[in-house]
Amino acid sequence: MLQSMRQSTQSTAAKVIIGLIVLSFAAFGLETLLPGGSGTSVAEVNGEEITPFALQEAITQQKRQLVSVLGDDIDPALLDDDRLQPRALQSLIQRALLLQKSTALSLVASEAQVGKSITGIEAFQLNGIFSPDAYKSVLANAGYTPERFRRAQAEDIVLTQLQTAISETEFATQTELAATANLIAEERDVRYVVIPETGLVTDEDLSDAALQSYYQQNEATFFNPEQLVVDYILLDPADFAVSVDESVVEEQYEAVKDEYEVAEQARVAHILLIQDDDETDTAYELRVAKTAERIGRGENFADLAAELSDDLGSASLGGELGFTDGSAFPAAMETAIAALAEPGDISGAVETDAGTHFIRLEERIAADSVNYASVREELRASIEAAEAERNLLIAVEELRDLAFNAPDLSSPAAAIGAEVLVSEPFSLGEGVGLFTDSRLRELAFSDDVKESGNNSEVLELAGQRFVAVRVRDVRAPQVAPFGEVEREVRRGLRAELEATALADMAARAETLLASGESMESAANALGMEWRVELAATRLTSQLPQPVLETAFAMPRGQTGRLRTVSVPGEGYALVQLARVNPGDVAALSSAEAQQLFDLRSGEQQRLSFDEFLVHQRNAADIVIR
Repeated sequence: MLQSMRQSTQSTAAKVIIGLIVLSFAAFGLETLLPGGSGTSVAEVNGEEITPFALQEAITQQKRQLVSVLGDDIDPALLDDDRLQPRALQSLIQRALLLQKSTALSLVASEAQVGKSITGIEAFQLNGIFSPDAYKSVLANAGYTPERFRRAQAEDIVLTQLQTAISETEFATQTELAATANLIAEERDVRYVVIPETGLVTDEDLSDAALQSYYQQNEATFFNPEQLVVDYILLDPADFAVSVDESVVEEQYEAVKDEYEVAEQARVAHILLIQDDDETDTAYELRVAKTAERIGRGENFADLAAELSDDLGSASLGGELGFTDGSAFPAAMETAIAALAEPGDISGAVETDAGTHFIRLEERIAADSVNYASVREELRASIEAAEAERNLLIAVEELRDLAFNAPDLSSPAAAIGAEVLVSEPFSLGEGVGLFTDSRLRELAFSDDVKESGNNSEVLELAGQRFVAVRVRDVRAPQVAPFGEVEREVRRGLRAELEATALADMAARAETLLASGESMESAANALGMEWRVELAATRLTSQLPQPVLETAFAMPRGQTGRLRTVSVPGEGYALVQLARVNPGDVAALSSAEAQQLFDLRSGEQQRLSFDEFLVHQRNAADIVIR
């Protein structure tokens, strides 16, 4: 429902989507250069300034990208502005260079192309159909006007044209394909022995005595750096959940229902005629009249658009322009669209700054509104979430005031109804639970908290959680007691014993191979299963991936040498490279040959565009302040 759409634009996921929309030029991996801002520029590209505002916007978009990939549990250090700034600035410089080159080449994006791009964005759709209300709401939440966003989309389309024009000039010759096939389609005969990890180490090998001995011999491995144990107060949104009365929900519905009514929408197509620079007024008027005559004769509108329309973006789509709620197109067009009563109706000639339009109504969707029953629970959830957030932020401000001068955390916790918790020991470099956050560990180890014994400031963590800490205990650097690290000791001893056992098996197998025995005989002597695959290639193979990668990393001609590799789910493998045959493009199937061609062509296109970027940068006058 529409109310759901409105609320969803407030969620983290939607904000990430908004960020990705603004970054729709993903093919280049560049952040969108946003106009505006003031103050001294941070850089100049051929005299064109990059403002501090644009740089901050690019940094913000990079943060949204990282959160979308890594989630709310992302290491906060990755979101540090100073860390992101260099890459963000370089992306803005690169985008400016590409836009300048596009302008020099007179590349443009038509209104139809921009419209199609925008209406195809999922975040602007409701039930699979472009919604002007969703469009405006999502952009408003992201801080963009429709005109600003359309300009960014137009730039992205132009940049895509530039990349396509450069990349698609590259192609792979038969000589290059043959050389690539020699490597990619190379065939290798591979034999390997499967060694289950369960048989390498016995319980007796991991006896208490053996563990103690390993612990004593490797004490330095289990040395704990200085550790802290802290008291802390955690304010979590879940602790501030509330339940609101039905009357509050009803009141909210009455307040917002008009705002989210769906306006009537019309889906239209058009034929656009543009007067050429060398075309006389008389010739142009004749062309418009002939178009009107053919439309009047009932010729297929889509076919006429493909043949006659000067809007290349929509002509191939039968003139399709998408939906409008009365505000998407110039006023003259919207007036003509409003006058079209039934699907199939076609307007007369409509003049705009773009040229002369003939507009066909494809579909008209009536206005709609939401009812209380359909949005009741969503409204309730929204109100309760807002109230919980308000209570949380009030508690945060109280905690900040109370903890500043308090001698401990007990009285601030009691005042706001919170609980004082005790952490597990953690070091500056490592912690568990809440203290996996490096910022929180650094806060606890700061001089003001650790040395002076003060309560910390209130730190915001991911997920709108807030925490304040106070040091309870400082543990000097020491060798960790056996009981605390027994699991690590067991893991280390097992790894050492497995490595020794594997090395012994590999040596025995290599000795047998050197004496003339086959891989099968060596496997039988070891009491292990052996397997073989003939003519394995990098593209097609049934070998486990670790075995395949190992086999193609081994030098040819050393059949008596084995390599050991871990195979998840099976244990380990002793790999033998038995034979190597160079790849031959003629021996490939048509599907394999096409895959090889696409691989080689794609790589050359990428390299070509990268070289183009380097050339543009080297030829530019760039000043970074």
